[in-house]
Amino acid sequence: MKNRRIDISARFLSHLLTVALLLLPLSLHAQYNPNSAITGSMDEPDTNQNKAPEGIVYDTGEEADSLLPGYVFSFGTMVRSVKIYALSHPSLSPTDVEMHNPAHRLDGNYYLDCGALGQIQQSLYPFSQRTMKMLCFHCASPSLQLRFQPDVSPVYRSLHPLNYFQTQRPFTHLQYGSSINKDYQIRVIHTQNIKPRWNVAFLYDLVSRDGRYTNSDVTNHILDVTSNYYSEDARYQLQAAVTFNRLRQQENGGVQNDTSCWDYSRPSGVPVHMYTAQNQWRDLGVHLHQSYNTVRQFFHLRPIVETTKDSIPRDTIVGYDTIFPHQPHVYNTGVFALDLDFSKHRRIFNDNQSDSWFYNGAPTDSAFFYDSTAHYQLSAELFWTNDAYMNHRWRNPLVIRFGVRPEYDRIQFVGNNESLFSVSPFASVQFDFGRLRLLAAGEEVTGSRRNGDYRLQGNLDLLVGQSSRFHLAVYSEALSPDLFYYHNEGYYNWDYSDYNKIKKQQVALSYQLSKPDTLAGFLRNIDTRTSAMLLSDNIWINSNMQPEQGNATGLLLQATASAHLQFGWFHVRLQQMLQHSNDENVIRVPLFASKNSLFADVHIFHRALHLQTGFDLRYHTRFKADGWNPVLGAFYRQDDVEVGNYLVADFWVTLQIKRASIYAKVSHFNAPLEQHPSYFSLPHYPMEALGVYWGVIWKFFN
Repeated sequence: MKNRRIDISARFLSHLLTVALLLLPLSLHAQYNPNSAITGSMDEPDTNQNKAPEGIVYDTGEEADSLLPGYVFSFGTMVRSVKIYALSHPSLSPTDVEMHNPAHRLDGNYYLDCGALGQIQQSLYPFSQRTMKMLCFHCASPSLQLRFQPDVSPVYRSLHPLNYFQTQRPFTHLQYGSSINKDYQIRVIHTQNIKPRWNVAFLYDLVSRDGRYTNSDVTNHILDVTSNYYSEDARYQLQAAVTFNRLRQQENGGVQNDTSCWDYSRPSGVPVHMYTAQNQWRDLGVHLHQSYNTVRQFFHLRPIVETTKDSIPRDTIVGYDTIFPHQPHVYNTGVFALDLDFSKHRRIFNDNQSDSWFYNGAPTDSAFFYDSTAHYQLSAELFWTNDAYMNHRWRNPLVIRFGVRPEYDRIQFVGNNESLFSVSPFASVQFDFGRLRLLAAGEEVTGSRRNGDYRLQGNLDLLVGQSSRFHLAVYSEALSPDLFYYHNEGYYNWDYSDYNKIKKQQVALSYQLSKPDTLAGFLRNIDTRTSAMLLSDNIWINSNMQPEQGNATGLLLQATASAHLQFGWFHVRLQQMLQHSNDENVIRVPLFASKNSLFADVHIFHRALHLQTGFDLRYHTRFKADGWNPVLGAFYRQDDVEVGNYLVADFWVTLQIKRASIYAKVSHFNAPLEQHPSYFSLPHYPMEALGVYWGVIWKFFN
């Protein structure tokens, strides 16, 4: 039966690749335009009078500072997408500028780190992104993110999303931050359209920190360069990105004694586990997306003529109007797309004193320890979809998307290397019934160690009124353990031949409400999500630093609620998480976690100064969090230490004058009140005590 399935898949892929190669010169795109509106019937002239249809149609005012962000459009990359689904603009509000540490933001998750900015982090709310949501009910949903790419090592880079831009004016973002603890942050973003519909953007992030404890310095460099282009008729699309990271973290393995560490007058004198170790992550990523829409977006163009009178009357064409067909075809020749991705992830670890207990299981007979693991990945996705029309004109009631992804992986570590090749067909279908939308998707891997991995998912979206919706999602997947890709260090030589696939089944229900600013009421938005997951054959690294797979099935219940309340000038932003695992041998999570921000928002001096000031509060209940093993560059399961049941409070003030924002923040100001300190972020890693941060952010539209 298995051989027959592989044979059918091979024949299907052979036919698909033949068609793809014949159509490859065509590669691409139909563009979503959120600023257009259709009035009257479909056969009446469009009210937008552009000289030609464009990938993005701008609709902005003139000069006022409040309107300047409208000249800059940003959007994130979407997997298997041929349209832009969510546009955003730079915000001139000072809200959140004091969140210098992205791990503390109210972004739907809660992270623990090793006690300082820029270090590795661990999520307290696992699997929260597995059930993908439709980004916009009024626009076609992109294909689910069903890529079988293992998670990168838990480093600071994962908190920095990749964005593309389209601008009418060059945009520059400058940011500098510092602290009394010798933290330095620099961020530079510059983007501009060098030609109509062709944009280039540059982002650079630097985080440098002199650690308070011995051997805990951090230096992170993150560089992104992106570009995107849209043809004049909005049918061809090109997106390209290069990411380059150099992340360096000194590793002390945590304090040797969790109780006596508070008896020292200076943190630098506290005994730690490691004095000379350090990790480096060196990553390179290249992404190229192309798509070509074989369907014309406009039935024909009709010139708009304006008569002018100088010495001689003459007619001048000042623009074009469009007439669209009465009824677009559901079945069409569609959009062809090709995505190419190359990535290199390398971790380098070295230690001149390899006498720590973290080396359990690593046969080393010398004081010097060096290890390096590199993962090279090259993949291509060729897919087709019939979602060919601009969404603001017509939504396709039946959206089909299917394709194939060949992938080559090469893993290198000390004394060994391995090459893997796989082919993954995927498909999705979506039904649009107006206020109700159904989506089903699936993918399977054939070949290599991951042969037989699969993921199936179904979504149901229901729009209620104009500002709220319900979303139901279910999925089932079986994935090969991914420890091999990033943590199979040369000195450990793990054998994966006997490990079962990790299996997950989840059902999730969410509700979203978002009110426009023009509507009255104290509730601005709310987002809730409740899910139940069955997790089988989970795998982890045990306290002996060896991989271990459980044979039990655990039930994980999760619920989260985020809300923004406004009472005049007083704002409350809440993010609450509730979780329960019926078997801690399968997965461990805290019962409750909370992030909250309470702040005042006022304008003074005839609105020349925008002031925000308030408190941020974070809390989670005690649980046995995974420990951090610097040698493996991975978290491990431990049973000796619990962390949590401690409130962290920050006080902050931000001032905005025109396009410049200045912030000052006193973080963890309740730390001096703790007579018997118990604030540990992760096992053996004390949380940062009282700290003072400040910074400035300046945005230029010129």
